[in-house]
Amino acid sequence: MRFFDGAYADALPTIAAALESVRLGEGQLLFQKGDVGDSLYVIISGGVRIHDDALTFNELGPGEVVGEMAVLDAEPRSASVTATQATELLCLRQEVLYDLIENHSGVARGIIHVLTRHLRSRVRDVIEDYAYISQVRIITEAAQAINDGRYTPASLADVVRREDALGQLARTFQKMADEVIAREQNLRREVQELRIEIDRTRQQNQVAEITENDYFRRLQQQARAMRANVAENKAGDKSTPES
Repeated sequence: MRFFDGAYADALPTIAAALESVRLGEGQLLFQKGDVGDSLYVIISGGVRIHDDALTFNELGPGEVVGEMAVLDAEPRSASVTATQATELLCLRQEVLYDLIENHSGVARGIIHVLTRHLRSRVRDVIEDYAYISQVRIITEAAQAINDGRYTPASLADVVRREDALGQLARTFQKMADEVIAREQNLRREVQELRIEIDRTRQQNQVAEITENDYFRRLQQQARAMRANVAENKAGDKSTPES
């Protein structure tokens, strides 16, 4: 058991005598969030789920220690623990653990080892959570960019490569964004074509307004009459003999 890896041989009988056997059936609760942290447990066989209602934080198996944080700082349990199958554990009470720490430095080293492992895990989780949240922010910024007309598909390049639910969301979003942009481009093209058609129709209407009024008709008649007079004068000049 990793918790007692550093214990001296003379401490092992004391540790073994202090451990209490606990058996759980599948689905049976070991302890609940908010309970007093007065003991830790070492899993011998089976497995447990660390959770808060339906939200699962972790699953542990044989050789893993559960409940050590609360038993060391005497704070209420931060999560519930339920057996995922038939499970056997060894229980170490808080007062026994404190006595072992005081009298056996090897036990203290084992505890430090476990706590260090937990700390590394927490740091790793924080880094992963930060990366996850950062990429969620990329998607929300892309949504705003579409609204502002400055979206570029390359902005989602890192997120769409993920193989989890966030990556699927990014790929779905990217597809929808491409469709929205394509529709906007088609709409702009149709609007431009409509403007051209409207301008053409307006020009035709303006021409019709000019050519179909009475004043323009009189001008046309006068122009035709003038052309006729010019033609007659030219014809008369040709028929007159030279002196």
